[in-house]
Amino acid sequence: MTASHHGPLAEAPLQQIFPEAGKGDLELIRLEGARMDAALGPMGPARWEWEPGALYTDITVCDATGDRVEYWLQVDCSEGTGAGAFAGVSVACGCAENHETHLVHTEPVYLTELTSLYEGTELGMAFTFVAWELVGWIKNPTEPAAWRSRKGLPAPRATAVPGH
Repeated sequence: MTASHHGPLAEAPLQQIFPEAGKGDLELIRLEGARMDAALGPMGPARWEWEPGALYTDITVCDATGDRVEYWLQVDCSEGTGAGAFAGVSVACGCAENHETHLVHTEPVYLTELTSLYEGTELGMAFTFVAWELVGWIKNPTEPAAWRSRKGLPAPRATAVPGH
């Protein structure tokens, strides 16, 4: 397995990560990555991890209680996967039920779904679709309690969990 690298998206060698992608794909990824960073405001820019065929970011927003929302976006074109872009929101906390695994929303876009619509820029369009979703989620709401309420999740523990 290849070691992953990390940093801002502007530093990611997209042509090496996705050698089969066209120039239009890579331009869309850079453009939408910059838009995500702008949406993050003082929290940004997003920190990305990459390796051949895969690009990933996880953005965490905490509240005063230690409860947190995690927004993530992943592009995976590595061999043996259903190539696509995926975004999601989860609430991570110290509650007793499903500790740190409350998936609130996920949005997958598979490249095969886009081939007939956007030939030549499938990867870029998949990234664009999930980046737009992610930006919308980041803008409203950012509070873990709002996501908990939306999904009907249990309240976090009254006291912090040691080591979290």
